[in-house]
Amino acid sequence: MKKKKFYPYFIFLLVVMAIEVFIFNWRTWESLTFPQSKLGYRISIDGNSMSDKLVFPDQSLQTIQYNYLNQNVQNIKINLHCEGNGCPTTLDLKINYSDEGHSQMSYKGNQTYIESLEETHIIRIHPYGDVKSLRISFYNPDNAKFTIIASEINVRVPLKIQTLRILTLFILFFLIYQLYQHRSFFTLSFKGNSTKRKTMIIVTASCHILLFVLVLFSNPFFWKDTAYPHPQEYHYLAEALAKGQTSLLVDPSEDLKQLSNPYDSSLRIQEDVYYFWDFAYYKGKYFVYFGIGPELVFYLPYFLITGTHLPNPIPIMFSEIFFILGVFLFFEEIVIRYYRRKIPLGLSLLLSSATILGSGAFFIARRPDIYSVPIMMGLALTIWGLFLWLKSRQTDQSLNCKTLFIGSCCMAFVAACRPQLILGSFLAFLFFLPELKNLREKQNQKYLMIALLPYVIIAAGLMFYNWTRFDSPFDFGSSYNLTTNDMTRRGFVFDRFFIGIFTYLFQFPNIQAVFPYLQYVEFNTNYIGELTRESMTGGLLSCNPILYFSILFPYLKRIKKHKTLISYLTFLILGILIMFIDIQCAGLLQRYISDFAIFIFIGTTLILFSLYIQMKNKEVRKIFIYTVLFLCLIGILYNLSLFFLPDSDNIALTNPQLYSQFYRLFH
Repeated sequence: MKKKKFYPYFIFLLVVMAIEVFIFNWRTWESLTFPQSKLGYRISIDGNSMSDKLVFPDQSLQTIQYNYLNQNVQNIKINLHCEGNGCPTTLDLKINYSDEGHSQMSYKGNQTYIESLEETHIIRIHPYGDVKSLRISFYNPDNAKFTIIASEINVRVPLKIQTLRILTLFILFFLIYQLYQHRSFFTLSFKGNSTKRKTMIIVTASCHILLFVLVLFSNPFFWKDTAYPHPQEYHYLAEALAKGQTSLLVDPSEDLKQLSNPYDSSLRIQEDVYYFWDFAYYKGKYFVYFGIGPELVFYLPYFLITGTHLPNPIPIMFSEIFFILGVFLFFEEIVIRYYRRKIPLGLSLLLSSATILGSGAFFIARRPDIYSVPIMMGLALTIWGLFLWLKSRQTDQSLNCKTLFIGSCCMAFVAACRPQLILGSFLAFLFFLPELKNLREKQNQKYLMIALLPYVIIAAGLMFYNWTRFDSPFDFGSSYNLTTNDMTRRGFVFDRFFIGIFTYLFQFPNIQAVFPYLQYVEFNTNYIGELTRESMTGGLLSCNPILYFSILFPYLKRIKKHKTLISYLTFLILGILIMFIDIQCAGLLQRYISDFAIFIFIGTTLILFSLYIQMKNKEVRKIFIYTVLFLCLIGILYNLSLFFLPDSDNIALTNPQLYSQFYRLFH
């Protein structure tokens, strides 16, 4: 009997080996049918015939020309060697050729070339009959010198067995089999004891933390010191606060002070003025408009203790660890408190994972820059504040004062990190509605004072901090930053809502057929005016289709008036309101999705939990669970694929060895 338990895994291993040998290496078997190349053709570099001189000339566009081929060409192997500091990880080769169907040379496609990966050295082509001539061209980066080592036609593709790919496929088969064997984990309420339940939650959370930490350390670009002021805003602020002042110790240039409008980026460029990019400038002094929360918790203490500055990814790492733990704890508390553990543990863990990845935390992990520090800390504080508020209510319906106070401290301190996230504090009306309805009772008055005390203290501190900088207790200074446009004149424009709502919620992702599969979407709009934006990968709902369940709340109301109906409506409305604020006050940027995504995910999760409880038919429940599972997996795969986005500081440029391993895995 024990041997039979291993039969499936033995079969999986055979299947995986077959897939590796015959599918991933099918070019090897295909190349056995290619004819041998004929001699007589000529190869030239930029018009000069190849002889002993194999080095490309010192110019931007490089070409390799194959003339007088006149034969059946199925592939070309080319070995290029690069020397110099500018050698790229990937080289984009453009292929042109003429054949029996095209008498003139024409563009046919691109090939990604990676010097360390032999698989990319062979270019497979599909001509119409015999090829007459062929040209390979590429752009030579600065400080890079290329040399041709060898070039062949119709080569036999070597059989390459990738151990990592075999292991990955085997683990995938193993997980699918285990999910099938334990499908009741997703369809039925958990029957194990509380210790085993907690262990499974801890293990799942730990796996997420490990993934995020690995991603954070995968890109060395964000860990390096830089001589530029940006992204060292928090470093400059630490030095200023250590000296007892809120304005930075660096004085702006006299040229900047003399400008008629220093916030006009075109004027700064025209006058060739030196300035600190994305610092706040007010009345002749530099300030930092980012929330002071991360400064007080991370940067300033580190500077005072060590005399050196903390890398930006460190605060993000700690914030993401606490955020991950907070999401799992919050969802578990909801299941215990409102659904009496009737929700399948697998469903709860799956939705927790979808929430963590879909809220933008994974995108921040892959790009842990200065902008994401206050956002991530604000998210961590928000989820822990909500969890502690929920946890503060005891079985006798009284409130634990200590837990209530700590939760309020978390929620209030959000304003010191990401001010728009403070809207999440309005959820207190849901958590403590019974107490708010009966404020005549002294105990409820005590609860109210305990809950409000952190807000009063933190608000007073922030108002004083704002007043000392910008002469107003309510001005956080974001409109004074020296950026791409004059934020002091941004104002409110209703037309921004149309493109903003579409971009943030409904824009479809740009999925390609080749690695890295996901690209930034093209931005088109008929809005004529200043619109702060960066490249986006798609709308929140379109890329996380599980969120489309959020539109089913009217269905819940018709079936049964559930006590959490107002709760998930409030979460959804708060998310939309924060999105509106970002559209008008900030712009359209990928990282801003994190401001509101968490609330929409929580609201949708409550809807899904309620739908599950209301379904009495077991078969309907199974269909529902499998649908949720499928939609969650789509969202999770999408968010994981963000890791490979081809932006200016992606791992293809900053960690070529790691990128090459992933490239090999998918080819």
